[in-house]
Amino acid sequence: MKKLNGIPMLGLGTYPLQGDDVYNAVRMAIDLGYRHIDTAQMYGNEAGVGRAIKDCGVARHELFIVTKVDPGNVSPQRFAKTVKQSISDLGGPVDLLLIHWPPSDAEFDGALDRLLAELENGNTKTIGVSNFSIKMMRHAYAYTDGKIICNQVEFHPLLDQSRILAAASELGVVLEAYSPIARGAALKPEIIQRIAASHNRPPSEIVLRWITQQGVVAIPMTTKQQNAASNLRAVDFELSAEDMKAIGSLGTAGGRTINPSWMKGRWDPTV
Repeated sequence: MKKLNGIPMLGLGTYPLQGDDVYNAVRMAIDLGYRHIDTAQMYGNEAGVGRAIKDCGVARHELFIVTKVDPGNVSPQRFAKTVKQSISDLGGPVDLLLIHWPPSDAEFDGALDRLLAELENGNTKTIGVSNFSIKMMRHAYAYTDGKIICNQVEFHPLLDQSRILAAASELGVVLEAYSPIARGAALKPEIIQRIAASHNRPPSEIVLRWITQQGVVAIPMTTKQQNAASNLRAVDFELSAEDMKAIGSLGTAGGRTINPSWMKGRWDPTV
């Protein structure tokens, strides 16, 4: 599978799976050929993901494992300690470590320093951010001397993310799309349905192909083998320029599905 900044273009998201559900989903995905698995401290499922990695029968160096530091753990007292626990739960260093949500102004650069420290001490091979606005992403990239390789953001046809995609591309930062089908809402528009019928493919493959064809990594979550296998097929065909434009026309600034109340007042994802 094609990689972007070393990240496999399609991966398995694991939120909000827990316990045996996340274990079984990860095992299933790896058996199908997935090599990119996304988790986070906030999800509370790193131990289950780690068990699946240990039991899957695929060499660890063939997998690409991503986790994210919880916003409550970015302080000097908690950052390294909680990353150590994540590494233990996941069975070893990760391939990509992200700051999950933008820290407060007081912690912002300090959190980036601590992220860099985890890179330097070998607990992660690469680093990135998540939910950073354009301004925040540019600052993080400059502050880390270009070591930030990705920004994981909500990205799907119903949300216009063209500005942040352009800004990331200028920096050489890859966007990773979480909630890529907008919890099912992105499958419903008539445009998606029509294009899916013309390609004889399910709407989910059309949406995921629209994302990946723009050079954006997608990490859909599913526990169903049929859907997981279908998602993998989203990278083996091309949409026409007309199809891409038609799907892109669905996006609006108000199409966001993830906008946590606890970030209100210190996070404006549009700037």
